[in-house]
Amino acid sequence: MRAPRAGVAAGREIARGDRVRGMAAVQADLVHQGVVYDVEVDTTHTESIVCATTIAARL
Repeated sequence: MRAPRAGVAAGREIARGDRVRGMAAVQADLVHQGVVYDVEVDTTHTESIVCATTIAARL
């Protein structure tokens, strides 16, 4: 699962209240460099149950 778009990630970061502001934007692409995923889901506009079902279908 990739982090959502920068604006969404920043909003979630602020809402959680225990995160360093700006860290989501800094790490958004960095954490995925060189990684190949079997399946990806977009949590920006997709309900968590749909994401979970998509992942479970690939197991």
